Amino acid sequence: MADARPLPFGRVSVVIPVRDDPAVVRTVQGVLAATAGFGGTIEVIVVDHCSRPGFETVLARLPAGVRVLRSDAATVYSARNEAVAIATGHVIFFTDADCEPVPGWIAEGLEHIARGADIVQGFSGSSANGRGDALIQWRYEAHFRGLHPAASTECDTRNLAVRRSVFERVQFNGAWRRTSDTEFGLVAEREGARVEYCPAMRVQHSHNSDLRIFIAKQICHGWGAQRIMREQPDVRWHGAHLRAVAAASHTFGRWPFNAWGAPFIAWTALSGASLLERAGRVLPFRVQAALLTALDKGGALAGHLMYERSGEEPRPSALAGRQILD
Repeated sequence: MADARPLPFGRVSVVIPVRDDPAVVRTVQGVLAATAGFGGTIEVIVVDHCSRPGFETVLARLPAGVRVLRSDAATVYSARNEAVAIATGHVIFFTDADCEPVPGWIAEGLEHIARGADIVQGFSGSSANGRGDALIQWRYEAHFRGLHPAASTECDTRNLAVRRSVFERVQFNGAWRRTSDTEFGLVAEREGARVEYCPAMRVQHSHNSDLRIFIAKQICHGWGAQRIMREQPDVRWHGAHLRAVAAASHTFGRWPFNAWGAPFIAWTALSGASLLERAGRVLPFRVQAALLTALDKGGALAGHLMYERSGEEPRPSALAGRQILD
């Protein structure tokens, strides 16, 4: 789709949070390239969320006209809410500093919104071709296999477009570090918003190819999913199995065994990821993918059970034993 076509809305905002990642310059350049021909109808807001001193030298390399918002909010979701509060667009697109939109990104999302969608979830490809990247991308795509365009699905701010009027009813839950984008979409649907999947609204994402970090993040996502289902029991999830996992976790999570059960399952999943990282390359890709799927599901289950232990929200860096921004 050519981006030179007229916009069905007067103005569009693009929000990109960043923390100490110089790739944001490339991301903004990708946004501008993907929106070529739209003229002054595109507003780009980079949210500098708790970057270390000196990062302003990177931000100074951003193209002219990009708005930079400094945020010391407790979480990146609170920082996104701050950006929404100053955005002037009738539609607000979200992506991350490690993503690069492809041509047609804005136009494809707006086409769905013009047809009646309130929230549009796009597709994220991989910008690298390494073994770890391919495995992680394979797992990411599992959620979208068989999902037809315009189908409703859970939301991810890596690639999301939202009609501004939605934020008059729902905002991101800024109390948590992860899964608040999922919660936002589910609550918005409950409040009457229409969510659609648009596979042609694409960004290329730079994965962290460390499989142990991937599993650590999945543990955190499992924790977040359990939290949402406990705090928002009336929202409609699109994966029916998640409710069964949540119900079982709520039951078994109260048993005394969970004092060691959840940590043991998490340790097993993380150790398996390390082993797959080191030795899995001798196996066929499909076997590696099947093993990563099992580790992914085990990690998520550990996260569900960890929530029921009433602990604090876990951090991927602490789980993985790696120094990463989380």
